[in-house]
Amino acid sequence: MALSKLDADSIDLADDYAFTGTVTGAGEITASTTAPSEGGAATTNVVQGLAKAFIINDGDTTIGDSFNISTLSDNGNGDQTYTYSNNFSSANHVATGTGKSDDNGGLRMATMQFIANNPSNATSFVRMMTMYDNTNARECEFVCAVMHGDLA
Repeated sequence: MALSKLDADSIDLADDYAFTGTVTGAGEITASTTAPSEGGAATTNVVQGLAKAFIINDGDTTIGDSFNISTLSDNGNGDQTYTYSNNFSSANHVATGTGKSDDNGGLRMATMQFIANNPSNATSFVRMMTMYDNTNARECEFVCAVMHGDLA
C-alpha cells in the first residue's frame, strides 16, 4: 500500500502508530550534506568529517576490529602496513594512531608515524610504525589507528 500525503491537522500525535515497509529518499546523506555546529555558528560537511578507516590490532597480525581495512602486514618490529578495502582519492590522506606496550615492567604508550623513508604510501595502503622516542620502533601489544581523507 502506498502512503499518501497526510494533512497534519488530522493526525492525533497522542495515538500510537505502527509502520511496516521501507522509506526511501528521506533523510539521504550526500557528499555535500552539511550540518550546523554544536553552537550553530558554523556548518561542517558531514561526509568529510567521518573517519574513512580504522583498525585495532595486537601489534602483530591479528585484527581485533576494523573498518575499510582488508589486510594487515607485519613488516617487522613495530612496522605495519594497512591495506584499504576502498582506496582513498589521494596518497595524502591522514593517518594517526597509538600503541600500548608493557616495556621493561612498566606501561608505555607509543605514537604511530608514517614511515618517513617510505614514499610509496599510496591511495590503497599506508605504512606506519609505533615509536617511543621518534627514533626506535617498538613492538606493542595493542595498536589502534584511524584514517581520514576522501575516498576514491
